[in-house]
Amino acid sequence: MSLKVDISSKLDKFKMDIRFETKSNRIGILGESGAGKSMLLKYLAGIYSPDSGQIQLEDAMLFDAENGFNVIPQDRNIAYMFQNYALFPTMSVRENIEIVVKGDKLCKKEKADYLLQQFQIENLADKKPAELSGGQQQRVALARVLAYEPKLILLDEPFSALDENLKESLQIELEQMITDYNGMVIMVSHSRDELYKFSDEIIIVSDGKVVETGLTERIFTKPKTVKAARLLGVNNILPVRSTADGLLEIPDWGICLPLDSKDLDGLRYIGIRDRDLKPVWDNDFAIGYQKDLVFDISVLSSYESLHEKKVFFTVERGGNSSSPEKQNRKYSFLFYKDDSKNISEGKLPTKLSIDKEKIILFR
Repeated sequence: MSLKVDISSKLDKFKMDIRFETKSNRIGILGESGAGKSMLLKYLAGIYSPDSGQIQLEDAMLFDAENGFNVIPQDRNIAYMFQNYALFPTMSVRENIEIVVKGDKLCKKEKADYLLQQFQIENLADKKPAELSGGQQQRVALARVLAYEPKLILLDEPFSALDENLKESLQIELEQMITDYNGMVIMVSHSRDELYKFSDEIIIVSDGKVVETGLTERIFTKPKTVKAARLLGVNNILPVRSTADGLLEIPDWGICLPLDSKDLDGLRYIGIRDRDLKPVWDNDFAIGYQKDLVFDISVLSSYESLHEKKVFFTVERGGNSSSPEKQNRKYSFLFYKDDSKNISEGKLPTKLSIDKEKIILFR
């Protein structure tokens, strides 16, 4: 299965200019709210048409603006699962599934029976959508999508309307439900965790443009652009420059790091994830730490979940930067509360250490 998209369209807030080609079966689209993710799905489904460009699914051209060619949604063999599931309110669960099945009455019944059993919703067959929970509605909606037997399934933030407690179990169920589906599935979300678990390939979209695309593991581990890194949750992005003696200077933090000289060519920024900055306590500073990788901080604030604590800090010394704005810019680090006796006693560190192997390089 392959999908090739090369489209442009003028919208109210920005111009969409989307280009990508993929052969993966499980694709995630990540971006901030209003980035154009859902509109992209609507273009693929044929609900709306872009101003220019082409959309091709396998060998079938679905849209070609230059030649005035535009396949109607019913003939695209694409199933779109909306955020609100769009179940027919006056139909039973069984009827919602049967209505999309191709074939005669017996064929429709047999297909619905199979999917009702597969999705473990046989006991809901005669109920109306209003009588179902959010999780049950999702199962019905997905059963209806698969009953259509499309080449491409589009999932528009399928977990956004669900209770937090349901999300994780339903994500697992979704993966199990589509295990035997050999077509392509594209899922849109602004949740990094959802897309990391689901997708083989990820497309990052911002302001109507593809910022970065590639294998999910590679993108999450080593994004190539600052914009993609920010959308992936890399909060500490810093300008850098190489020194005459081959070190990497971080002017805003007033420190220089020893890196392999081949990594310094054309380097403009680095990214450091919250979890890759490690607290250093005064009583063990001399033990196991490389001094040029340690720097002083001033804690601004912190908040914690059950197992983690996130701390916001500034680096006041600021190196060669004389700008108060630069010297007091806010950064953050994250640690597990059970990792240290100091943490369990409620203390916060005044020093941090950089794991230079985890630094993300941007040119």
